[in-house]
Amino acid sequence: MKNQYVGDIGDFGKYSMLRAFVDAGVKVGVNWYLTENDGSNDGKFTDYLKKGKMRRYCPEIFDALIDIADKKDKSVTDIEDSGILPGVRFYSDILKPDGTPGDREQERSCWFQESMHELADSELIFMDPDNGLLESDDPTKLGGEKYVLPSEVESYFIEGHNVVYYCHKGRRPYEQWEAHKSFMFERIKDAKPAILTYHKGSQRSYIFLIHEEDFVKYRKIIDRLLSGWYKIFSEEYTSKGNPAGEEVGEAIVIEREDGSRYTIEKRADGRIQMKSSKEPNATRIVTVDMFLRDIGF
Repeated sequence: MKNQYVGDIGDFGKYSMLRAFVDAGVKVGVNWYLTENDGSNDGKFTDYLKKGKMRRYCPEIFDALIDIADKKDKSVTDIEDSGILPGVRFYSDILKPDGTPGDREQERSCWFQESMHELADSELIFMDPDNGLLESDDPTKLGGEKYVLPSEVESYFIEGHNVVYYCHKGRRPYEQWEAHKSFMFERIKDAKPAILTYHKGSQRSYIFLIHEEDFVKYRKIIDRLLSGWYKIFSEEYTSKGNPAGEEVGEAIVIEREDGSRYTIEKRADGRIQMKSSKEPNATRIVTVDMFLRDIGF
């Protein structure tokens, strides 16, 4: 995260997602993984605030970002002080790339340990790096300050926190993206997966690692978000699968004249999930009543 990103269209989705957990009574902590501004145009995608079409999804956050986004010296402190994420704990120390490799390794270790202390009371910790997950534990890697390390995700989880971290598909081909989404679940075998992808601006994904005892509660929050933000947030899956979403019985496959295929399955949690060959990474999940209404019954 950089201060220059505050208020852009990705920020709106991110804070709205976290607010859904706050409103459900979850104690949320945020590690900004804050890095210094770089002078680029990133973070200037705020025209959505002038158009107003997105306001209906979360008016309180939308209105607050209108006031914050145009500030010349906007920063994450504005978000922390705005009240849009009530009760959330924040860790906002800047992660710098200075010094020798040994210096950077030591500084990062101290920086992360301090975050563990600051966010110790959080049930869900959100990790907000610039670029996502680094598939190694080398903090000295060039640009490593822009990534979360696997060991950091694991440390939060082992301490009893549920974890969600930001990442994006970027230019990865489908197979690489599938492997990347599943990376932490191969490392933390008992973590339950959930992945939300936000489709405004560049694609942004949020990968959740959830303790088994919290999974049902978190799953309900996620399902409500998916329903209220249909086609703006969608769900993706990992090679580990989704315990609540395992299909039961046979799937119904509908083939259309244009060659596309739609698969309809009943989930183990009693809902209906629908997939399209046009969007292989997106799944719509609805109740049976909503499904019947959609098809005209």
